[in-house]
Amino acid sequence: MEDNELYQVKKSHITKIEDNSTYQAYSNNQVRDVPIEEMGILLKLFLDKAAVNMGKESYDKPESTKESILEFLYRDFGTLQVVYIGSAIIRGSLGKYGAGRLVPSTVYRWFNEVSLEYERNRRHEKLARREYDSPFDLNKYPLGSAIIKIWEWRDSKRFTDEELDKIPLKILAEKIGKGINVTPEMFGL
Repeated sequence: MEDNELYQVKKSHITKIEDNSTYQAYSNNQVRDVPIEEMGILLKLFLDKAAVNMGKESYDKPESTKESILEFLYRDFGTLQVVYIGSAIIRGSLGKYGAGRLVPSTVYRWFNEVSLEYERNRRHEKLARREYDSPFDLNKYPLGSAIIKIWEWRDSKRFTDEELDKIPLKILAEKIGKGINVTPEMFGL
């Protein structure tokens, strides 16, 4: 037997989660929206993949162990999407969340870590959106559009500040309010 054959994973041991039709159907659903029988199939798929990652052929614990995981999954993590559940088990089995055996208490800890991570990311995205959302939209109002138009002309560096200050803002806003496409030439620039 050659050295490189020793380290090759046999094709029968490779579990492709993304090819599973049940996973494809429910991956973006929240756990609570997935029928328990289907979630059982997905959980077995995730646990088998995790077992391989941890050096076993497959997940060899009794059915009651899987039922225990399903119980707290629906009770405590029902709002997480299935993709996050799979991610927790796979990343946990690879040591992302510390060492541990593939038992319910460890899996619970992995789910908790992913849940916290998900909430942190969700809050961060919410804050980021709030930072970039302006409290009011200047383009909604003719005066705001007139101010923006002056800034655009100033940024183009074709006109000096003194020239742009001569443009009557009220008249510019009225023209914009009437739907007229205003140009600097309309104001003698």
